[in-house]
Amino acid sequence: MAEVMGRFAPSYLKTHTVSGGQQQLIRDIQQCRTSALGDHWTACTSCGDIQVHYNSCGNRFCPNCQGVKKEKWILERTHDLLPVKYFHVVFTLPSELRSVCLQNQKLLYNLLFKSAWQTMEAFSKDPKQGLEARMGMIAVLHTWTQKLLYHPHIHCIVPSGGIAPDGNWKTGKSNGDFLFHVKALAKTFQGKFMEQLVRYYKRGEVQLEGKLKGLEDKGAFWEFKHRLYNKNWVVNTRKPFDKPDLVLEYLGRYTHRIAISNYRILAMDDKTVTFSYLDRNAGQTKPLTLTGEQFIGRFLLHVLPKGYCKIRHYGILSTRVKTVLLAVVRERFGLPLIERPKYTVREVMVLTLGIDPYLCSICKEGQLIIIAESPRSRGSPKLPLAC
Repeated sequence: MAEVMGRFAPSYLKTHTVSGGQQQLIRDIQQCRTSALGDHWTACTSCGDIQVHYNSCGNRFCPNCQGVKKEKWILERTHDLLPVKYFHVVFTLPSELRSVCLQNQKLLYNLLFKSAWQTMEAFSKDPKQGLEARMGMIAVLHTWTQKLLYHPHIHCIVPSGGIAPDGNWKTGKSNGDFLFHVKALAKTFQGKFMEQLVRYYKRGEVQLEGKLKGLEDKGAFWEFKHRLYNKNWVVNTRKPFDKPDLVLEYLGRYTHRIAISNYRILAMDDKTVTFSYLDRNAGQTKPLTLTGEQFIGRFLLHVLPKGYCKIRHYGILSTRVKTVLLAVVRERFGLPLIERPKYTVREVMVLTLGIDPYLCSICKEGQLIIIAESPRSRGSPKLPLAC
């Protein structure tokens, strides 16, 4: 990815306007693990070997910087797992809303999260669904397809039951093998999202520019609204996980995933970039070639607004209540009550990869200690970036 940015970002930035976050990402990817971000020198306490290590950028959209973060996230949430079945549920916005969503990212991403949880919560309380218990949900926002096209949706992990009024765990129908009917979920999700979207529009909170300018006319917006109500929205529910320890590993694939990883970039020349994508209809991995500027443009579509939280916890899994509620449920299941762990990067690498980053790679005996550090360069940023 650094090579792609180095080759095509200068021409892209001459002809396109980018946000501050997108500009920073381009720079970070080019500078990640280079002397531009500073370095630190280590020496082995046994053999005395000295090495230089260039610092990572740490940008959450950089393909080089997500592996350890993902593993740390998974490890620190194993305490939240219960010995129950879990479902993977995906809430997707229809294609007609994508342009509106792109111009109103914070507003409509928040609404996507809110509508999805309100839908799950409504079904968990509905006597007709046979649950009537307090549920929980972990949701992760994604905005891309395999071809890097804009496609906002959220992946959710939902336990197959909840806490009943008496404090005991209660599963839904079929002993947790079935959650809720997806068509009913989709209809409710559609209603909740559209109801709030219309409210936002009436209050003048929806930004409509460029090709969407015509929707400022009430008649045009009302036609747009009716088209959305007449469309079948999509909610998918996948079969439950039988083993709870597989849940976080599965969700971990989504939490820190970015639009594209380095391994998917297959080739590059002076004009184009070729990358692989999964054709789900054919069940095959295929190559796709775009011009360098097209590739960068699609990649930057998926840079979230600065500070935006893309992983959210709801119900009994929300940060505010899970410390107390999950402790009660774990006790009912006969699980040990342990303090929620916090892991260092070193501990994460040892536990997940069997690699101690402080162990000397030369003698395999001594520990590495930092003997010198160089800060990142502080020159004024210039655009377009130089190759």
